Amino acid sequence: MGIYPSTDSRLNGSFGLVLLIVLSIIWGLAFVAIRRAVAELTPVNLTILRWLIVSAGFLILAPVIGRPKNPVKREHVPTFLVVSLMSVVGYHLSLNYGETIVSAGLAGLLVSIEPIFVVLLSVIFLKEKIGSRVIIAIMLAVAGAVVLSVGADLSFSQIGGPLAVIFSAFAFAAYSVGSKPLVEEYGALPVAVWAAVIGTLFLLPLLSWNFVTEVQTLSPGGWLSVLFLAILSTIFANMILYSLVGSRAVSRLSVQLYLIPVVGVIGGVLLLGESLTVTTIIGAALLLSATTLVTVRR
Repeated sequence: MGIYPSTDSRLNGSFGLVLLIVLSIIWGLAFVAIRRAVAELTPVNLTILRWLIVSAGFLILAPVIGRPKNPVKREHVPTFLVVSLMSVVGYHLSLNYGETIVSAGLAGLLVSIEPIFVVLLSVIFLKEKIGSRVIIAIMLAVAGAVVLSVGADLSFSQIGGPLAVIFSAFAFAAYSVGSKPLVEEYGALPVAVWAAVIGTLFLLPLLSWNFVTEVQTLSPGGWLSVLFLAILSTIFANMILYSLVGSRAVSRLSVQLYLIPVVGVIGGVLLLGESLTVTTIIGAALLLSATTLVTVRR
């Protein structure tokens, strides 16, 4: 697995497609693992435990995958801090809180609107133009989110759940857009590694004695969920992702935008006993249509 573009033709063929499907399944099941983990850990403690494990793993691998292509420039340090905060704290803490209220399937579907936020942020900060398709996509996304939230039969006090998940999609979009110049300068995997480590440092002030208590009483099922999230869904999945990007098999990566929420819904139904309703199907169709509009070129 290289940091820089790979010439391995297998990644552009059937083996690359298999890796893409594996990646989509892992990330789709991550919503199930989060839902299972927050049954035993607070959102804060789950975020801290997951990223302590991730940071330890990345630091071990840093001599191999964490070396930036160029020395880090002083003017990029604030950007590093912001994208680290948005990725680890903004995305994961919000998503974990949201999944204490909404189902794994609903969370996976709501997060799928992240490409729309990427486009909007690119318009604002990268001065890219917004077209009619993006406007239609936003309308479809809003309609889909409303249908899904109403279908989830949440009380007014629980509306923070879907909103937190939507904010997590925004936070990850901010990370994606903000890290673009860093990836170009230093490489994708080094940015992922050091953003994870820096982001984990931002979590440390949230440590409390309750963290120790919950970790000590964590069940085998809880540990399995946390280790799945840390090792498979973060470390291993990032290495797969950037190997595919490095091999220039980018044209296929958009497939995961559709596979991940579908896997999340199916995983929630099969593993957690979540229900699949007509409103879920309608809301999913609206959100995935919105994603299609902003990711598929004419």
